[in-house]
Amino acid sequence: MSIASKPLNEAVLRRLTNDALTTLLGEAALYEAAARPGLQLVLSNEPVADLNMLVVGAGANQQHFRDMARSCLRRNLPFLVMVFPEAGEAVDEIAANLGLVHAVDFPIMVCNDPPLDPSGNPEVEIGRAHGAEDADACADVMVSAYSMPKDSVLRATPHSLFDTTAADVYIARSHGEAVGSVTLTYHGDTCGIWAMGTVAAQQRGGIGRRLLSAVMVKARDNGIRRFFLGATPAGLRLYEGLGFMTVCSARIWVSGETHQA
Repeated sequence: MSIASKPLNEAVLRRLTNDALTTLLGEAALYEAAARPGLQLVLSNEPVADLNMLVVGAGANQQHFRDMARSCLRRNLPFLVMVFPEAGEAVDEIAANLGLVHAVDFPIMVCNDPPLDPSGNPEVEIGRAHGAEDADACADVMVSAYSMPKDSVLRATPHSLFDTTAADVYIARSHGEAVGSVTLTYHGDTCGIWAMGTVAAQQRGGIGRRLLSAVMVKARDNGIRRFFLGATPAGLRLYEGLGFMTVCSARIWVSGETHQA
């Protein structure tokens, strides 16, 4: 049985997260990755913590964790550590001793075969992103929604990401202007939802609900039956309203500044 077809428990979700991060950042100009049992390091090497991730799960060796974290610290590279509960609490003590800061607990949520229709703001149009112009528009959304530097976003998620069969990027537009974006990663009949954002000036206007519900309907039409995501505090209510339920909460530690809290 493939990972994607197994029940979406914590262990499977951690492995799917590893796969998704490799897809999301795999087109970055300075992409780098390393893995050990229970550990996955995925780096864009951009000076933005949210674009450099170390995922920790069951079986992670404490010294290997220290080594991976220190490799980022020596380069003054901002990064996030996502500690799944299965990793235990010893990792948290090591992270604190290394000078990392606990930023937030990050609910990992799933939605199984939801009966969905597009909802939210009906004036918003949703389309799949293509090419450099759409990459630029998506970067503008990330700049507004998460205060990320645009040049780093473009290098970490270039338009070549839009051409991979493992992911799709969608843009929400209102009156021709890009107002939201989201990235989907594909794992058999399972889909990960990432980089969900709405421009700051138009948040709480039904754009996020329209965008997410529409792309989930499209994914279901293409054979997807299960969805998973990590919920920021700002998005939690939306995800619960669309039928997502929390399976576990990962602990996010940061060196630098994160926009996930």
